[in-house]
Amino acid sequence: MGCDQADGLGNQFNTVEMMRERATACARYPRSTAFHEAGHAVVAWSFGLTVDAVWVNADDASGGANISPVDHLTLAEQVAVWWSGTAAESVFECPSHEYAAFDDHAGVMELLEAHGISEEEHGPALRAEGYNIATARLEANRTQVIKLAERLAVDGRVDASEFLQLMNG
Repeated sequence: MGCDQADGLGNQFNTVEMMRERATACARYPRSTAFHEAGHAVVAWSFGLTVDAVWVNADDASGGANISPVDHLTLAEQVAVWWSGTAAESVFECPSHEYAAFDDHAGVMELLEAHGISEEEHGPALRAEGYNIATARLEANRTQVIKLAERLAVDGRVDASEFLQLMNG
């Protein structure tokens, strides 16, 4: 399938394999960043959070996701949302540059501090728990992560309605 072709049903993608094929042929955005950001978005979605947009920048290999507040989640689940980008890089064997998770590390540190949790005493265990939760959610939603990451690698941005179509389709 070419970059601008649709399948016979009028859909650009009707299988994960077709998405991979198109993304490989047409990728314009860093795949590793696409998987990192897809990890955040899909894990957040798996907790019932709203994802308004997910994006990847070709210029500096950065990206982001607009996700609704996580305050109602347990602390370990909040850490999982922060760690899910790094976990996705591992689960999908798509490592990014060394600074890719800088904001994620800082976010977890701020979260622990806001809850009065000692980094030295409880930080490593809480990070490990969050990482394990994120990994389990990524594995349970493997197809959705791949769909989203491949779309991001080609198009660079997914809005809320397209995100929901990818998650539910």
